[in-house]
Amino acid sequence: MSLAETRRKGNWVQEAATVIAHEAQGDVFKLVLAAPEIALRATPGQFVEVRVVPVGSSSVDPLLRRPISICETRMAEGSISLIYRVVGRGTRALATAIPGTKLDLLGPLGHSFPNPAAGTGTLVLIGGGLGIPPMVGAAEWAVAAGRECVAIIGARSREYLAGGAELESVGLPVTVMTEDGSLGGRGLVTQPLQALLAAGRAGEVWACGPEGMLAAIKALTVPTGVPCFVSVERFMACGFGACIGCTVAKAGQSGYFKACQDGPVFPAEEVELGG
Repeated sequence: MSLAETRRKGNWVQEAATVIAHEAQGDVFKLVLAAPEIALRATPGQFVEVRVVPVGSSSVDPLLRRPISICETRMAEGSISLIYRVVGRGTRALATAIPGTKLDLLGPLGHSFPNPAAGTGTLVLIGGGLGIPPMVGAAEWAVAAGRECVAIIGARSREYLAGGAELESVGLPVTVMTEDGSLGGRGLVTQPLQALLAAGRAGEVWACGPEGMLAAIKALTVPTGVPCFVSVERFMACGFGACIGCTVAKAGQSGYFKACQDGPVFPAEEVELGG
């Protein structure tokens, strides 16, 4: 079985999840939910579709669910956490949910990152902005598997490093980069990655973040032969491939993938990434 084939496809359920905690730091929120069925099935890199209107409400506005990557999974506690930024009507509505509120979830959906136990060498996790939260669960998975692992995270400035504290709490080395130098090194996540690749210290790379960042990471890793998996960001309105709203162009051939069904995690060489 190839490394790419060790990705796991979500065995999804519909679950009424209870809000355990909901904390804000500026316009970034961390939502902890009791969702034992989803917690049992979820693997890092997968996501849930959240109906932002509470269960039992007669309102249907907003109509569409919001896709949010799973940050942490606590199987023993039957909980998951989600980190999101308020950017529009849906997330503004979600931000009002208080402990005890029930929210309707579908998940886990999509393909995960590959099993870290199947790879070799140091695993490099890279998260940019809201691409950092999925790296938290990925780091926990890798550490539990006994895989040597380091992380690189970055954003425009320190306030955009969503999930950075959760990732550092896992206990692996974390390099922080901000474009304005407000926290960590000044620059881009590709700079420390390039140094690791040049030193032969990267055995595998997983990345999630803005597409320009993913394209730059692909350009660095693919020529070296280092396996690289990227989690692409798309608005996945349905989560099941029906709406065709989350397509990703195939690299080197015609046609498209559906991010929600074929991804959101892909081997980097299989997808065409823009800036």
